[in-house]
Amino acid sequence: MDYLTEDLWEMILARLPLKSIITTPKLVCKIWKSIIESPCFRDLFKSLHKNSYSSSWSLMCRGCETEVMSHYGSDNWNLKRSLSSYISSFLTNKFGNYNEARVVAYTDVGLILIHRVSNQSFFVANPVSRQCFEILPLASQKEACFWILGLVTKTENGVVLGYKVVLLKPNFTFLIYSSETGLWSVNNAEFTFTYISQEFNNPISLNGSLHWLAHGPDYQDFIVSVDFYALSDGCRATPFPDLDKVPKFGRTCTTSQEFLMYMNIVSVAKADGSLEDKLCVWRLENWEWQLVSEFSLGFVQTGFEYIPLGINPFDAKTVYFWRRQCLLSINLHNGDFMLHDKLERSSDGRVMSSVSCPRDMEYILESHFASFVLPQWLHPFPNT
Repeated sequence: MDYLTEDLWEMILARLPLKSIITTPKLVCKIWKSIIESPCFRDLFKSLHKNSYSSSWSLMCRGCETEVMSHYGSDNWNLKRSLSSYISSFLTNKFGNYNEARVVAYTDVGLILIHRVSNQSFFVANPVSRQCFEILPLASQKEACFWILGLVTKTENGVVLGYKVVLLKPNFTFLIYSSETGLWSVNNAEFTFTYISQEFNNPISLNGSLHWLAHGPDYQDFIVSVDFYALSDGCRATPFPDLDKVPKFGRTCTTSQEFLMYMNIVSVAKADGSLEDKLCVWRLENWEWQLVSEFSLGFVQTGFEYIPLGINPFDAKTVYFWRRQCLLSINLHNGDFMLHDKLERSSDGRVMSSVSCPRDMEYILESHFASFVLPQWLHPFPNT
């Protein structure tokens, strides 16, 4: 081993599965540890695996650890179980009592936010690598009421450089913990728009911002966006693109390919003036909704009882719906739709699974879903 140069070790180690790289070579010697943590090695690994890479991800019900569907296996992480199982085992090992702590936010960089009820503290953790950091509350927090808005991250080339835990007090004041300072700070929330209500309990974290649904006068729904790494810009309000139509489903958003996405079935006018039901998908780009797919579904006209779940995090042309014990995926590239079994394996060993049956249809209708995604590269996230 002593005769191999550092560049040769880079070429050898970069061909290992990502999970093996993260868990084993760092413990061998300081040289290997230095190689693996270098940006050059990360770029080499990505270039060697870019054509074969696929990441594990799950669609989770917010407010609990219930997994609606999951994709895993045959990826660089070499995971043999769904992400939900790693979350549940991590919570059991860390806290023991199931009611002691709960997951309150998921991210697309492999991190979750955990809230411990007994002392109002928070934990930022990666349930796969088991890295975990506790954030103690301010003394005033223990007595105060607040909404847990979520966890935002600052990333560069897939590496988490920092994170912020965001709370909102009833007087509309943001309480923010920053990993860069290790301190809590207070910022006033300036909502420069008219609203009747805001759904603070269901935010989406993306690129350092939180997005949530709000309702204005005359049934005008819009998305509120706050960049917590540029708070001087204030809050933005973006109306939904189909306010002039009657959507089939309640308006909710999801994420895909690092964009905020929205989909619904709406009636679109044809050339002859008649109306046609279409599944439309938009993405938010430069604070404007861009229509990326508009697809006619023949079976919509005879009734469409499926409930929208979300969009594939890596492919905005693949969308998912749920009806009782049936998972439906629609490929907007070619119009194919497929009913999936509870557990399916592809030829490359990849697994897609779905829950057997939710508690009831009303529960699903009232639920909000969050994508929990492992990144292409996992660097230990910072803490102070």
